[in-house]
Amino acid sequence: MRLSRLVMLCAGAVAVNACGSDKVTTPSIPPVAQVRFINAVNDTGALDMRAMDQIAFSPVANNLAYRSGTVYFPTSVGSRHFRVFPTSTNIAITSQIIDDESVTLTAGTRVTLLLTGSARAKTAKFVIISDDTQAPPAGSISVRMVNASTGAVNGYLVNAPADPLPGSATFANVASFGTSSYVDKTAGAAQLRAADPTSGTVTASATGPAAPATLPGEFPPAGVGSSGTKFSVYYFPAGVAGSPTAAVTTPSLIWFVDRNPCDGGC
Repeated sequence: MRLSRLVMLCAGAVAVNACGSDKVTTPSIPPVAQVRFINAVNDTGALDMRAMDQIAFSPVANNLAYRSGTVYFPTSVGSRHFRVFPTSTNIAITSQIIDDESVTLTAGTRVTLLLTGSARAKTAKFVIISDDTQAPPAGSISVRMVNASTGAVNGYLVNAPADPLPGSATFANVASFGTSSYVDKTAGAAQLRAADPTSGTVTASATGPAAPATLPGEFPPAGVGSSGTKFSVYYFPAGVAGSPTAAVTTPSLIWFVDRNPCDGGC
């Protein structure tokens, strides 16, 4: 009887010691880049984009319409394998591959994977756009132009829709799928206008987004009136007749936030 009790006491002591040896660990985070998708394929419907090599630390886009983009995702670096599919609940449709390629990502960078080309001609591919996270000067925002069309374009950065165009383009002859440099501007109202470099005809205009209102104690959100914000304004061509994008009858400009005012801390 005494022996049985002694064995039970020892077993209990071992169990307590074993539990006491457990440690709470923090999962390690691999080297990452910040990655977002933007859909510039103008001859098909919405698309799904995803990494095929792993689930964790991978960007994803579901039902991404033409001219739309995602947030930035922390993404494991190195050579990453991506595929793009039509958005559909019909397996015969969504199993068709629009693009299948590998993209090399570098730790500590912020990039946009801009899907370009034609779904119908089977030429869709990603163009890697490097997005800058360095803060603008105090009291300023930074703006650049990205051309997601197949011809060169000029960009004119003004304050308001009624302002006349400057004598020279702010962003001159931005090449097909090319980017301009960032231009600093005092925080406040802003509009970008795109024009044909040869004729000077304005083909698209878009007013920069104002920051939403904040509550006391909140961080300042991104907006043309929030110093520290960086934007890329993408120029998209019209949609293709007979495709789901046909309703987009003219070229357009869309403002995307590259840097939030609090990216460096607030």
